[in-house]
Amino acid sequence: MSFFLHRKRLIINMLNVVVIATDAKGLSSLNSVIKEISKQGHRLFAMVTQETQLRHPVYQKQDFQILCNVPRTNKWFSNTLQEQIPFDPDWLIVARERWSPENAIIEEFRDRGSKVALVEPNSWILNGAESRLETYSRNRWADKIDIFFMGSQHGIDQQRAAGFVGHMRAVGNPKYDLNIQVPPEQLEQLREVYSASDDKENVLLFSLVNGQRENINQIFKKYVGDQSKKYFYKPYPGEPFDGKFAKDYKPHFFLPYTLPILDEKHVWGMFEICDTHVGILSSIVHATLLKGKKYIDHSLELGLPEKYLDFSGVFQEGGPGLENNRAMWMRSFGFDHVSKLKALLPDDYKERIEKTNKKVWDNLQNPEVLLTLFDDYKDGNAAKRKVNELQR
Repeated sequence: MSFFLHRKRLIINMLNVVVIATDAKGLSSLNSVIKEISKQGHRLFAMVTQETQLRHPVYQKQDFQILCNVPRTNKWFSNTLQEQIPFDPDWLIVARERWSPENAIIEEFRDRGSKVALVEPNSWILNGAESRLETYSRNRWADKIDIFFMGSQHGIDQQRAAGFVGHMRAVGNPKYDLNIQVPPEQLEQLREVYSASDDKENVLLFSLVNGQRENINQIFKKYVGDQSKKYFYKPYPGEPFDGKFAKDYKPHFFLPYTLPILDEKHVWGMFEICDTHVGILSSIVHATLLKGKKYIDHSLELGLPEKYLDFSGVFQEGGPGLENNRAMWMRSFGFDHVSKLKALLPDDYKERIEKTNKKVWDNLQNPEVLLTLFDDYKDGNAAKRKVNELQR
């Protein structure tokens, strides 16, 4: 048993923790966890980037920053990071698992005796065909992750309804421990960058990359016709650089009189600056509710309660959304016949998610209940609960 004195507090069972964030979105879910690990006196090695686009810790090492609260001795060399870690890791913490580079990093650390925790960046507020197929893919990694940290019991219930078998704990969403508190000087800088003055109402439009993209964009085009207001567009992470959507950004942005927020680091300040937020109910609305912003929801107008139960989109060969790609799903799972894909979406799944989704649709006008569906705690202490859980 080891002991460590930190701020006059005796630390028993001091942990050795490695944290990896390969883009700004991942870092936004892990920055408060990094801070809490060090605050509690545990040994920390964090390799993180603030870049909006995904970065590789070996091939794009120049874009990473290393945060370490102990001397950088050569104790444990990681092949997947190409870095010396100054201790034998007890835990590896990540925010994504199935894709490169995290998948190889997880394999290495698991093979060498470390436990792995995943901080789920999304809320899993609603289920549809895509979430079931994503879950089927994630289940192949469930035994490689010791604990999946979720924001709420509702999120756990939704993942269970979709068939997820991983070990989950609801501890709140650490993304909202620190990020929504933006210093006034940064807000002023962003106002200048985006010409978001106080003399007009600033409106934030939430992008979609699913089958409803074209429909919500038509609604947005009606909004921006009112030039008495300023409009800003929050892209889905990675959207501006995805080949499917890049044409909407270059050579000209598809929405007139609207500025897209291309730097992920600017998103949190623009949440604060914009008076009104517009979109459909999804994970991003969590921040809107926490900030008490005026929120205009178009979920019912677009018929989403019914469309979440329509599984035909994933069987299309093409369409407006990322999920409209039958060949991708078949290739991802190694299926040789569409019947195998259909078998993953039985009628009883539709019945299950109709019940779990109803909790959301029934409370669209009740922000307090909606907040609880996103986060059981809403107290800014999610990171603390996560780090405490690692010591159990």
